[in-house]
Amino acid sequence: MGGKVFSASDIALDVGKHSHLFAQPKAMTQSDINDVVTRFTQTVLQAEKAGFNGVQIHAAHGYLLAQFLSPLTNKRDDKWGGSLENRARLLLEITKSVKAHCSESFSVSIKLNSADFQRGGFEPSDAQAVVNMLSTLKVDFVELSGGSYEAPAMQGQTGDERTLAREAYFLEFAKAISEQSTIPIMTTGGISRLDVANKVINSGVALVGMATALAYQPNLVNSWQTQPTQNLLMPRVTFKDKTLAGLATMALLKRQIRRVGQGKHVKANASAIFTLISDQIRSVKLTKRYRKRFTKELN
Repeated sequence: MGGKVFSASDIALDVGKHSHLFAQPKAMTQSDINDVVTRFTQTVLQAEKAGFNGVQIHAAHGYLLAQFLSPLTNKRDDKWGGSLENRARLLLEITKSVKAHCSESFSVSIKLNSADFQRGGFEPSDAQAVVNMLSTLKVDFVELSGGSYEAPAMQGQTGDERTLAREAYFLEFAKAISEQSTIPIMTTGGISRLDVANKVINSGVALVGMATALAYQPNLVNSWQTQPTQNLLMPRVTFKDKTLAGLATMALLKRQIRRVGQGKHVKANASAIFTLISDQIRSVKLTKRYRKRFTKELN
């Protein structure tokens, strides 16, 4: 995208031969951290003003707050790094600020990795501890997912050879955490069948998260009312290059969501390679527009 490239520390994304696609980040200063807390808060206020019922603060999948939480990307020696309490401080400060500024009826939830699924990364015990820290902040629920661009567990792939369930990838971790948590827990990850959704609820986990399945069949949950055994077969990208496979999977999902938004039918047999190339071209055009606007604002 260009512009600011910040992280907890100056640790670059490592996706092998594709690493050059991502810029080297700079470690954030105290001023940068204060600014990002303000930006999260203002964004939530704008969402409420626009008429949304709630927001989810994204602290998973290797994005900024997950970078602060993970010892792989947070090498700081100040109050924002080191111990888990320090690494979780930014997430907690943002959550406190958001809750203090939005109305009580506005829903605030957190998306958190159950693990990074990389050796030496954020672990399930860390997730349990962070959920406990959040328990005093009156968030509505915590959604447990996992992974990052380097180890896309949210797409069923890990980087540390741990085995995930075929569906509801993170149920084992969510069940264990929900048993110790006062906050309702949601889990997600490849859920597309009613019996799997029921398995999640019957395990004691409060909520089922679905996204990929609904991109391919937006009325799936409604259809279960009359066809409870309906089985949705979602396309899987099987490129040998895992990074390209992950990008193609996301490109396919975005394509389906755009089609539905335009009132078109889902194209279940869409070509993965064509969709990936088209998405890259679209991204280049959008990035050029963004950079032009960004440069104009700077000047």
